[in-house]
Amino acid sequence: MITRMNFIFANLNTIILAVWGAFFIIVVVRTMRPAFVKNVSYKWLILGAVDIHLLYGAFLTWGQFMVWSAPSNDLGNMFLASPLPSETPFPFVLEWMRPFFGGTHGYFIFYSFQHFFLSTIALLIVVGLFYFFLIARAHYRSFNFREGDIMLIVLAMLISGWPGVIVLLPIGLVCAVLLSVGARFLYGVERIPLPPAFLLAAPFAFFFAIPILTALSLYPLLKL
Repeated sequence: MITRMNFIFANLNTIILAVWGAFFIIVVVRTMRPAFVKNVSYKWLILGAVDIHLLYGAFLTWGQFMVWSAPSNDLGNMFLASPLPSETPFPFVLEWMRPFFGGTHGYFIFYSFQHFFLSTIALLIVVGLFYFFLIARAHYRSFNFREGDIMLIVLAMLISGWPGVIVLLPIGLVCAVLLSVGARFLYGVERIPLPPAFLLAAPFAFFFAIPILTALSLYPLLKL
């Protein structure tokens, strides 16, 4: 059992990449050939993407607990049983959460929240805000959206992760413009919808968000 868990943690990055790769393929197939996946709804796929993010954080939290609770790890045992020190800096918008970390295991809970869940929360907030923006836009310009378009854009954002979602938005719009120009000149198609462009840009944002944001000196501000 221990050997198996050591293997999983040693190869966790590869495993999570494989999971997101398989999920991306399923979304593409659902978009291009929905009958092949029995017309699984986009809502279920969105729920699956959120579950992947949350389960990944939960698995890392469990792994951290196992490491710190090992009998030979005296320092980890101390961290595990300690409350969060009162001098620990907190973002102003999260100051209201400080009391939740004041009891036993408070330091561990804070550490897990900060390292394994905060980025997912930030991702869900950005996705939620953009979702409501698209819903409002679709209400006044419904001809710009087909059925399922908004859900597909949300899926692309969830696949991109954090901070990939920040890079996805401009890259997705650039891809949409390039695809529209290419389709107009090559096939006489007047307009390419946004979702395929966002879906095409999602893997690029997933892999290259950190180098792009680092080059723009934005990554230190967005790193969670």
